[in-house]
Amino acid sequence: MSAGASTSPGPALPALRYAWAGLRTLSSTWVLTGLVVLLQLCFALADNRTGSTGTEQFTKGLTLMPVLTAVPVAALGVNAFGMEYRHRTITTTVLTLRSRAWIVAAKALVVAALGAVTAGVAAAVDYLGVLTIGRTVPDSGRALAAAGATVLYVALTGLVGLALAGLTRNAVAALSIVVLWPAVLEPLLTAALELDTRVVPFAAAKQLAEAGSGAHGYEALPLVALTALLLAGSTLALSRRDV
Repeated sequence: MSAGASTSPGPALPALRYAWAGLRTLSSTWVLTGLVVLLQLCFALADNRTGSTGTEQFTKGLTLMPVLTAVPVAALGVNAFGMEYRHRTITTTVLTLRSRAWIVAAKALVVAALGAVTAGVAAAVDYLGVLTIGRTVPDSGRALAAAGATVLYVALTGLVGLALAGLTRNAVAALSIVVLWPAVLEPLLTAALELDTRVVPFAAAKQLAEAGSGAHGYEALPLVALTALLLAGSTLALSRRDV
């Protein structure tokens, strides 16, 4: 076996490094992640905690993320692909990394990780608010389950934004879809078709975050399946189109 063949790192590590470098050099990345934490901090300071238990305070604070602060993470995911098409650097990326499947996979891993860390920090801010302002302690099991489900929701929202940007090649269109989907489209479809919210992707995942330890876990499956389908479509679209 030749030395060159044995030391080759393969496409995974270079793709991850390239994706991380592309995202961390965007000033919008740090503005968006900072905005999530700032909004959570403002909510913690302004929340009326009178008559609420520690668990109720914590889970109430977490409801901010699916409703509002998941949007900056979705924008972060959109930017991971949208900026490439806007500034026409996608051609350089493809020529550098060669494997288009690894380009999408690496971007997905970086966006998911950054979205999860950001949501985790926001959840920690919420928890500290309960401890210091509410002067009480949430139930650890319920708090951990609710925080985990919320982090999953936020990370998947970022991945949906990434996939939609890869499919549409338009950051504005992708962000509009990912914002309107849970806020407008799903409620309309649920009402018109009389659907069970447990099978509607964003609504089901939101219920999981709200239910915490009282949920079964399968509520996340519709959004996981949708995310996987959109990422597969984005990979297929990138592999078949000229850049």
